[in-house]
Amino acid sequence: MITLELGNDSFSLDGNSISLRQAITAIETDGISTNESITGVVIEGKTFPINEIGELLDYTLEELGYPSLQIKNSYELAFEALEDCNRYISELIDKILITTDEFNKGNIDQANLFFADLIELLDLYVHLITRIHATARKANKEYFADKEVIKNLEIHLFSVIKALIPARENNDIVMLSDLLEYELIDNLKQWKIKAIPLIQESKINF
Repeated sequence: MITLELGNDSFSLDGNSISLRQAITAIETDGISTNESITGVVIEGKTFPINEIGELLDYTLEELGYPSLQIKNSYELAFEALEDCNRYISELIDKILITTDEFNKGNIDQANLFFADLIELLDLYVHLITRIHATARKANKEYFADKEVIKNLEIHLFSVIKALIPARENNDIVMLSDLLEYELIDNLKQWKIKAIPLIQESKINF
């Protein structure tokens, strides 16, 4: 029987030669709740992110000195991800300016390539921020009851994205540039100035 430290708790595994891969699989199946995730492995005091332990997965727990696992719930992960949103916004604004500059110069082929990259990053950001907002709102409904600014920014963001598609399909470069350079940039800046700080302020320490 092997006992693996799991945050402040412990988890017992049958067998004398359990690999880290087997331990993680067992714990994900039976040891944690559906809203929790294993985010890291602590080996001899050093923390390895879960996505960077590939070569260690087939070592036994004994060989790794009986490591402990870091477990975080979806709420904690949401607020960690929130810290990345400002970086996403800065990258998006840079891509918007580059894209519109190419459109304005008449370099349509190059602008289309930049536009495709921009839409891909924008999609990632939208999925991230909406998931974070939903998670934070669910945990602290009272705080968000009167925070219409976030809801309004979400509605505006979706309307801008929706308008981008026909503008691009119709090759309406003027409309496309206006939507990107003014509407979208302004919306993203408002997220950075108003919405993200409000979400951060809502955090509850359980």
